[in-house]
Amino acid sequence: MKNGNAELTAIGLMSGTSLDGIDAALIKSDGQSIKRFGRPFHMTYSRGQRDQLKAALKAAREAGRPTSSNNLINETEQLITALHAEVIRELLKQNNLETHDVDVIGFHGQTLLHGPDDGWSWQIGDGRKLAEMLEIQVVNDLRRNDVEHGGQGAPMVPVYHQAIVRDIADSFPVGLINFGGVANITWIGGRDTDNLLAFDTGPANALLDDWIRKHTDYIYDQDGMFSKKGTVHREILSEWMKNKYFEIKPPKSLDRDDFNVDEVNELSLEDGAATLAAFSVEALKVASGQCPEPVKKWYVCGGGAHNPTIMKMLEDALACDVRPISDLGFNGDFIEAEAFAYLAVRHLYNLPITFPGTTGISKPSTGGILNKP
Repeated sequence: MKNGNAELTAIGLMSGTSLDGIDAALIKSDGQSIKRFGRPFHMTYSRGQRDQLKAALKAAREAGRPTSSNNLINETEQLITALHAEVIRELLKQNNLETHDVDVIGFHGQTLLHGPDDGWSWQIGDGRKLAEMLEIQVVNDLRRNDVEHGGQGAPMVPVYHQAIVRDIADSFPVGLINFGGVANITWIGGRDTDNLLAFDTGPANALLDDWIRKHTDYIYDQDGMFSKKGTVHREILSEWMKNKYFEIKPPKSLDRDDFNVDEVNELSLEDGAATLAAFSVEALKVASGQCPEPVKKWYVCGGGAHNPTIMKMLEDALACDVRPISDLGFNGDFIEAEAFAYLAVRHLYNLPITFPGTTGISKPSTGGILNKP
C-alpha cells in the first residue's frame, strides 16, 4: 500500500502487565508499511524494581481510579520514565544511532488499571519528561482518545498485526494470538482495516508468572518446565470459565486483575501452573469461536510462544495449525514494542490507530499525545 508519507525512524516501548521488563524496538515506517527493522533490546526488571511496580499496582487498585496524589505511584512513574530513557540509550547504542536520527518515540508506559467502561485507562510514564531527557519527540497516552470516545482502549496492536501480514499472507482469514500478560487475538479477514476484529480473550502470562514467582526463584514458566509436569484440575477450570466475560460479544477488553483465581492456591506448584496455562488456552478456544469465520492457521507472539506446554495446548484446543510468528520471519517478543513505534508514526500522520472492530469505538480514530522536547 503506497502513500506520499515520508519514511520515519521510530522507537517503540512496551512494559507489559506481566512485569518482566521493558521491550524496545526500532522500525522505519511511512505509517502504512514497515520498511525496516532495527536490532531490538530488552531490559529485565530487577527484583526491587518489580516489587515497586507491584506496590504501585496495589496502590492503584486501592485508589480505584486514576489519581495524581499518591506519592508511591508518582515515584514509580519517575522510575519508569528514567528506566525507559536508559533502555532507549542502549537501543541507540546497539543500532549505532544518535538521538537526532530518531523521528519519534511511541511510549506505552505501565498500565496500572484499565477502566474503559468508565471512560479511562491508567498508564504511568511521563512523556514530556522522556522527550526532554532524550531530545526526541514522544507520543504517549495512546489509549485515552479511544476510551473517551466509547472504545475499550485495547487491544492497540491489531492495525500493526495487519500491516505485517498484509503482504505475505497467502490467504485470509489469518489469526494472531498475542500471549502476553493478558491474551488477545486479532482476526484479519483481508488487507484493509474494515476486515479487522480484535479483543482480549482472558488472562495469560500475568497470572502464570505471578504464580511461578510466588513459589520459585524463576520469573516465568521457562520452557514450560513447571506446567508440563502438572495436572490440569478440570473442576477448577470449569468454575473459572463461568466468568461472564466469556459471554460478552467482542470487541471487549480486560484488566490483568479481572479474574479471581484464588482456587489455584489449593494446588501444587506444577498443578497450579498447568491449570493456569489451561485457563488461558480455554479462553482462547472460546474466543476463536467468536470470530466471523474460522481461522485455518494461528500465529502466536509474546512470551507464550516460547512455552511448549502452552503451544501444545493451543494446537489441541484450536484443532488447527498453531505456529510462532517467528515462522513468518518476525521477532514475536518485540511485536508490541514495534507496534507502539508504528502507532506513533501513524499519530504524526493523523492516521487512525483504533477501529470499530478492534476496540468498539464508533469510527476509526487516531490517538495519543505529542510531547516535543
